[in-house]
Amino acid sequence: MELFKKHLDTIVPLNIDEWKLAKDLFKEEKISKGEYFVQLDEVCTKIAFISKGLFRMFYNVNGEENTTLFFSENQFVTDYFSFLTQTPSIGPIQAIEDSIVYSVSYKDLQRLYEFKNWERIGRIMSERAFSFSVMEANRFLHDDFDTRYVTFIKENPDYIQRIPQYMIASYLKMTPETLSRVKKRINKKTESEFKSIFETPKSKFL
Repeated sequence: MELFKKHLDTIVPLNIDEWKLAKDLFKEEKISKGEYFVQLDEVCTKIAFISKGLFRMFYNVNGEENTTLFFSENQFVTDYFSFLTQTPSIGPIQAIEDSIVYSVSYKDLQRLYEFKNWERIGRIMSERAFSFSVMEANRFLHDDFDTRYVTFIKENPDYIQRIPQYMIASYLKMTPETLSRVKKRINKKTESEFKSIFETPKSKFL
């Protein structure tokens, strides 16, 4: 929980009462590799801070899995739309590694929002999630395959060893074969040739 407290303090420092209630409401969960944080057509009833581990959100389109998000340490994981609207999820979230999270239910989070600083945390996280979605949507529209991959490994260097290549390819909206060609091609280019429409943010959004 100490790692969680330190992360929250980087967003908005909590007073003793605000942290005491959070310690009571956030529950530790161990989620094994391959298990789901939320299943398809299941309402996402919780949001969690990742203390250890890695998750992916994906959609199944015509029998093909399309990865859309990765979540790792010091980030929050949830199906944000399903969680906010309390409607069934269309993007299941699965653990890629054995993971440890601290989760809170939708109902209990509303209790935390009665505290001013927790309400501020909720607002800031919502703003970050929106900013991230806009950034990613525009990168996929404007950045070429080579730039997408170089930006991805620059911002998430540890993911290359932790995530299967086919999932990375899916996330970057390319086939595994295209990703293989990109990895061979980028070695022949200079760093200045890989300029994303958005610069790398100073800190992770989520």
